[in-house]
Amino acid sequence: MKSHSDNRSAKLEIVRVSVATDKIIDLRNAEALRAAGIDLNDAIAPWQEIVREGGVPRSWTVRNRLESSGIKGLIDPSRKAPGLWHLVLFSWNDDSRSHVYLIE
Repeated sequence: MKSHSDNRSAKLEIVRVSVATDKIIDLRNAEALRAAGIDLNDAIAPWQEIVREGGVPRSWTVRNRLESSGIKGLIDPSRKAPGLWHLVLFSWNDDSRSHVYLIE
């Protein structure tokens, strides 16, 4: 995640995980966004500076709205590497019924 490279450890590690969940919204799917009433520009809006200034970013409002409607996570298109994407879980390994397991 290139946009967060200055805020992380110099020692990086790649791990394999298995994810078991449901109710994931794909932000690459215009029909899914329309059905959820989500504007992609709100979902992918920059957030770090707004948080530093004490504000609530539009993307966090989107997350809160999705989570309150039972959505457990999202597929987020990469802004730095078009064609790639990230799986974002709002919570896991608790009562959310989303589970992430380390594969050794």
